[in-house]
Amino acid sequence: MTERSFDGSELFARIARDLAEQADLRQTVERITELAVGLTGCATAALWSLASGDHANLQACTDPVAARVLSRILHAIDQGPARTVLMRREMVQVQDIETETRWPRYLEAITACDFAVRSVLGYPLLLADRQLGALMLYSPKPGYFTDELVQIGSVLAGHAAIAMDAATSADKAHHLTLALQSNRRIGMAVGILMALHRLDEGQAFDLLRVASQHRHQKLRQVAEEVILTGAVPNWPIRQLSAG
Repeated sequence: MTERSFDGSELFARIARDLAEQADLRQTVERITELAVGLTGCATAALWSLASGDHANLQACTDPVAARVLSRILHAIDQGPARTVLMRREMVQVQDIETETRWPRYLEAITACDFAVRSVLGYPLLLADRQLGALMLYSPKPGYFTDELVQIGSVLAGHAAIAMDAATSADKAHHLTLALQSNRRIGMAVGILMALHRLDEGQAFDLLRVASQHRHQKLRQVAEEVILTGAVPNWPIRQLSAG
């Protein structure tokens, strides 16, 4: 069901609450596209970001068929509305694909595919002059995006940038915490091997590393076994100690 209602303050609050409830960056970008469809009634919404080498990378899309089509076209033809939004950092609106004259190769490809689209609306997701992505809305109807829908999309884009920045920071903090915890556990396992099996620090770490490689386990997993057992199963500590 379409959730369109341009009561500014109420809309701000609804979007902010909704995006704040998402658990991580992946869920946040997916929810942004879902909200775009729900709030504007467009057929499809997608969120793009810039990857290394300034290539456009699809982060989320509400339609899997459209996702495949749009990704294929943009990877083969490095132009189009999404590319323009990402590179120029400005809103782009296409009233009708059939009368549009920008991006001729893109237009030829999009009209030849199975994805029915006539009008497009795209917003840069900017925060403190940082480009976080491009939110793109697609409709099979020409001239679909009225002034009111453009306003609603702009509100969503503003909140989307804030939510993505917060989710990115939270993900980085979470990964850093996990890395620190992992390093502590590996250090503990090295200390246990040194104390129990008369190894120096290099020998103890090498034993963990070799066991990790040969058993196709992460170093953290091998370390956890050492902490529990005091030994690395199936690896002859005596031979390493004697060497």
